[in-house]
Amino acid sequence: MTQVGARRWLPFSHDSLGDLSWVLNAYNIVFAAALVPAGRLADRLGRKRLFLVGVVLFVTASVVCGLAGSLGVLVAARVVQAMAGAVLLPTSLSLASPEFPVTQRATATSLWTATGAVAAATGPSLGGFLTSWLGWPAVFFVNLVIGLPMRIPARRLLRESRDQQGRLPDFLGAAMVAGAVAAVALAMVKGQAWG
Repeated sequence: MTQVGARRWLPFSHDSLGDLSWVLNAYNIVFAAALVPAGRLADRLGRKRLFLVGVVLFVTASVVCGLAGSLGVLVAARVVQAMAGAVLLPTSLSLASPEFPVTQRATATSLWTATGAVAAATGPSLGGFLTSWLGWPAVFFVNLVIGLPMRIPARRLLRESRDQQGRLPDFLGAAMVAGAVAAVALAMVKGQAWG
């Protein structure tokens, strides 16, 4: 690793690859477990309200990720980022659908899905470019450029909607799913080291 590259990863130079894998594992596990409960909570409390909270939480967690000086702080911030992401995904679709006539909702949903697919396809390449150019924190700080300006039109244009009849989310079930998947991931990452 070059001297510049070493400086960019310096806070984590003493952490093992298995420990570093939790930067991804923590996000994926929490996001998957929180997705359905977050959608139900948005239905009850208000989709626009939770979307705006999710944007602020995601951007704030991204800043903490970019400033993290230790792996523990980075993983904890990724957990918060995952919870915010789990709020943003279902609320964005729920807020977009009513803005289109019923005859155009299939097209709107297709565009929403295609946008996510394009983001998923270009994200790793963009992340690699930013990491090479500015260092790993840039991968997180770029969310400031996207997230903060998005709040202005979102507050003005989005209409609040909710479903008061919907059931409360199963937080205990989501926590159990996250715990079980985390335990399996932990066993896979640390099993050999622990014998």
